Amino acid sequence: MKQDTTIKRLCETALFTALVFLGIFTFKFPLPFGYVHLGDSMIFLAVLMLGGKRGALAGGIGGALADLISGYAIWMLPTFLCKFFLAICMGIIIEKQLFKLEGKSAWLVGGLLGGLVQTIGYMIASYVLYGMPAVVVAIPSLAFQSIAGLIIALVVAAALQKTALQKYFLHRANKKVSNEVSDSL
Repeated sequence: MKQDTTIKRLCETALFTALVFLGIFTFKFPLPFGYVHLGDSMIFLAVLMLGGKRGALAGGIGGALADLISGYAIWMLPTFLCKFFLAICMGIIIEKQLFKLEGKSAWLVGGLLGGLVQTIGYMIASYVLYGMPAVVVAIPSLAFQSIAGLIIALVVAAALQKTALQKYFLHRANKKVSNEVSDSL
C-alpha cells in the first residue's frame, strides 16, 4: 500500500511540474529582461494542493525546464531557486500556521510572502547578470507576475473547493488541516 501512495504522490508532483512548465512556456508575455507568465499561479496552486515541499519541486523543476526550452538557459538556476523558495515560504506559513493564520488568510499571506521572496531572488539574479538598471526595470513585472499568479491561483482554488477535489487542499477555507492530509506531509 505504501508503494501505491508513493507512486500517487510522484504522479501528482509530476502533474504539477507539467502544469508549471505549460503555464510558463505556453502563456508568456515577453519583456526586455525575461517574460511574464501564468506558471506562478500553478506553483501557488501546487502548494495549496501538494504542500510546500512537493510544490517547491514542481515549481523549481517546471520553471527551470521552461527556461531551458525557451532559450533562457542562463536563468535556469535562478528560476529553480526562486520558484523553489517561493513555494517553500508559502508552504511553511500555511503548514506551520505561522502568524496563527488559517485557511484563506494563510493562503494569502503565504502567497504574498512567497512572491516577495521570489521577487527579491530575481532582483539579485538580475543584478548579477545585468547590473542595477536591469533590477529597476524588472521590479514592476516581477511584482505583477507574483500578485497576478496568486490572484489566479486563489480564484481557481476557490472554484476547485466546490468540487470533489476539495479533499486535496491542505487547508480548506476556514478549517484546520485534516488528520488524513497532515499525516501525508
